[in-house]
Amino acid sequence: MRHQPARPWRAVLPVLLALLLALAGGGAMAQQSTHRQVTVQNETDLVLNFLYLFAPGTEDRGPDRLGNEVVSPSTTFRFRMPRSLGCNFDVVAIWQDGTEEARSGVNICRTPRLVFGDPAMPTLEAAIANRSDVVLRELYASTNGAENWGPDRLGSEVVEAGGGFRLRLRTRDCTFDLRAVYADDREEVKTRLDLCAERGVAFDRSGIARPPSRTLVLLNRHMATVQEVYVSASTDDDWGPERLGPETRLAVGAETTLELEIACQADIRIVFPNGGAEERREVDICETPRLAIAPGWVLGATADAAAPTPEAAPERAPEPGALKLRNAGPLPIVEIYAAPPGEPRGADRLGADVLGVDEVLELEAPDAGACAADLVVVFRDGREVSRPGVDLCQGEEIEIQ
Repeated sequence: MRHQPARPWRAVLPVLLALLLALAGGGAMAQQSTHRQVTVQNETDLVLNFLYLFAPGTEDRGPDRLGNEVVSPSTTFRFRMPRSLGCNFDVVAIWQDGTEEARSGVNICRTPRLVFGDPAMPTLEAAIANRSDVVLRELYASTNGAENWGPDRLGSEVVEAGGGFRLRLRTRDCTFDLRAVYADDREEVKTRLDLCAERGVAFDRSGIARPPSRTLVLLNRHMATVQEVYVSASTDDDWGPERLGPETRLAVGAETTLELEIACQADIRIVFPNGGAEERREVDICETPRLAIAPGWVLGATADAAAPTPEAAPERAPEPGALKLRNAGPLPIVEIYAAPPGEPRGADRLGADVLGVDEVLELEAPDAGACAADLVVVFRDGREVSRPGVDLCQGEEIEIQ
């Protein structure tokens, strides 16, 4: 009997590969057969943030079927639902502005595509340019203006200074009001724009109402030169520009006039050459357009207030029971404690202020029967000086070095 020659492996390999592919395909089909694919089609002009499909009549919406994704306008998204859950579901869609759209008894076996919005609705596009030097944080478009601005069209985006954004609206309207909100909370509104004819809109803050110009006169009645002055609206988050200029100082007894464009309620900060600073909040500069900076601090000043020279500046006599503490050290004093002997230091008498070099502070006893105190002074470099058993009721002056 003649034996058949063994078949070479290369002749067998195609058969094995075909068999493996068939098995893999069968496994994939088995896997697909356990789920149904659902397509979400967003034909609105809002981002779809959340989508829930759950058994009809139940209160538990279950998981968000979008997972970590969102569905932008004019896009689709696909996800799978287990066949074991059936075909009928209640559907809730939640949009970027928080509004919800609910549908009851949706059969995803017959209708596996969920379409939101009208695919026949035309899309209107406009290029938005930020030609200011401030970030544009929010953008609103409305046919009704301030009555109903609707959602922020930027969503989670911002438009950087000099940047741009493409505004997409599903609408048959052409005329819109646009409202831009900047990072500093200022708003700029453009009304009655024909976006069908004018496909580009630029915001440059020229439409923001400017505060009226006002004049503020500062008189230095302090005991040291003022190196820097900051004046900003009390609603602002930062101090803004330095008002004196890099080459200007406000000497003792001198005055300066500032031209400002801010509201009446202002915050004022002064900085001394030694680095010490003092602040006052919510000063009404409309009622008091002329202010004296004194150790008291900001006080109203009359127009004919005489400015004493540093040599002629009157020394304030100590009040009954007041101790005058002079900083004779090389650095500002940042903390002062005066507590009854043997007791904890208690509160810092300076608070947010500092006592500059050669400046004087009056310390009073908390009451007439508590004149004795342990005095502790802390300089800016952390050095502490202690004076135990100081009498706060003698009206004397002591120097701390």
